[in-house]
Amino acid sequence: MVWPEYLHHLSVHFPIVLAMVLAAIGLYSLKRDTPELRTLIRWTGWTTLALTTVALVSGIIAAPGWFGGDGSPELTHHRDLAITAWCTIALATYAYDHGHRHDIRDLRTFAITIWLVATFAVIGTGHWGGSTLHPESVPWAAQEP
Repeated sequence: MVWPEYLHHLSVHFPIVLAMVLAAIGLYSLKRDTPELRTLIRWTGWTTLALTTVALVSGIIAAPGWFGGDGSPELTHHRDLAITAWCTIALATYAYDHGHRHDIRDLRTFAITIWLVATFAVIGTGHWGGSTLHPESVPWAAQEP
């Protein structure tokens, strides 16, 4: 099954950037909370969740074995952190949407904090995925003489 792997590689980079952008814009919105910014964050959150879902599902389908269980330890870390990233992005998206619709600033602030956590999960996911695909490019990996 080549198409899930191809779809995974095509869909994975945009949600990585969006998750980080959401965290940055969210931090900015804590100081300057405007209705336009809230709407931007809300819809960007939903877009990030949708694209992260595509990347996660296609990656799990493309992974070796049932639910990626036959992969290397690096691939297992990649999968586990991807699921963590998806869960945190989903929680942040739902919390921000609810806070936006009901004008609950504390809930929007909570969502922004969760997007910051999601950013770290996304960075870890990218690291383990990249080190699995391109082990020769990891500068701190043990080099064979």
